[in-house]
Amino acid sequence: MKKLLALVLTLSLILGMAAVASADDQVTISVWHRWSGTNEKILQECVDKFMADNPNIKIDVVGKAGEYFELLQTMISDAAAGNPKPDIFVGGYNLLNYIAEELVPTNVDELAPDQAALDELYGRFTDEMLALANYNGNQIGLPLAVSNMVMYVNMDIFEAAGLTEDDIPTTWEEAKKVCAVIKEKCPDKYGLYLQLPDTWGDQAIIFSAGGEMLSEDKSRVDFTNEGLIYAIQTWQDFYKEGYIPHCLDSEATPMFNSGDIAMNLTTIMKINTYKEQSTFKLRVAQTLGFEGKTKQLPAGGAAMISFATDAAKKDAVFKFMQFMTSKEGMEMWTKTGYLCITKDEVPMVEGQEYSYAQTQYARPWECWPGGSAGLEIDSRWLSVRNSIVMEGWDVVKSLTDLETECNNLLDNQ
Repeated sequence: MKKLLALVLTLSLILGMAAVASADDQVTISVWHRWSGTNEKILQECVDKFMADNPNIKIDVVGKAGEYFELLQTMISDAAAGNPKPDIFVGGYNLLNYIAEELVPTNVDELAPDQAALDELYGRFTDEMLALANYNGNQIGLPLAVSNMVMYVNMDIFEAAGLTEDDIPTTWEEAKKVCAVIKEKCPDKYGLYLQLPDTWGDQAIIFSAGGEMLSEDKSRVDFTNEGLIYAIQTWQDFYKEGYIPHCLDSEATPMFNSGDIAMNLTTIMKINTYKEQSTFKLRVAQTLGFEGKTKQLPAGGAAMISFATDAAKKDAVFKFMQFMTSKEGMEMWTKTGYLCITKDEVPMVEGQEYSYAQTQYARPWECWPGGSAGLEIDSRWLSVRNSIVMEGWDVVKSLTDLETECNNLLDNQ
């Protein structure tokens, strides 16, 4: 009896120690992102699957609905208040230079347990895709989301205007003619909308017109080159003709979904939202280019960037990166509408084929130079751009003045 009691006590002690060890092995990491709706739901499904496979890792997901720039500002403010930066920050490709220079992220190389694991992870990507999250030779993040701009078309409006699928435009010049027909035949409808919240849409129209936003060495802004001026003038003309509604994206999206806008130029990431919410016959097409020019489209989306410094958190972050970029992870994640960022072949959402067909035109989403000065340049560009296209400010004078202001800002930082 005494031996049995001793055995029971010993087993209880062992189990108790195991429970303590298990609790000690538990690690919690945080993930910050900007998505809402369907995309937030799918991300949470990915997180839940990862935690089920890795019960010793808990992930606190923090969603801050808005744009990548707003998410970054929130993190900066949070860190300034003395709070730790997130273990994984899903940051836009256009903000990498600021993040790399000002916020000291933990490079992906430092997260890997060994070289073999790192090589296997990097081997999942093409060099071009991996480069999206590389800054000055440092892999400061790992690509997660990538998209390009497509055109969503309301075929009900087209048909009401006497137009067919053959009339879906491929260039801005063709789009102007189509919009004129829609304005005449359907005066209560708008012809087109190009997304406004950040520089991504701007760069798509500017680059495709043969323009640039930065000097060749990327150290200064260049707002007075011929292609940029032509692109912004074209955009302004659509507003002046009444083809584009004078509203922000927060108003344009419900307008499109309710059937008031014929063509909406925005990210392929929104494909599921439009399919679920639109009340009309929806078609997807490649985005617009310019006659005689090769289309150039900035790669939209974001990378997983880590600020983890603790060894256990680094290991957990690396494992999450491995999962999200695995075939299983990509099969789940691409249901958002984002494209597959690895070499794996995964099922396509209907309509994504138009976006995949445009990857040949991809180029990086340009970052503003100057670190913190770049954030101010971004704000000034968006403000002046809105005034030009929506309020009719003089294109050349406004861009010339803005170029001078921004380069002075870079010179005096």
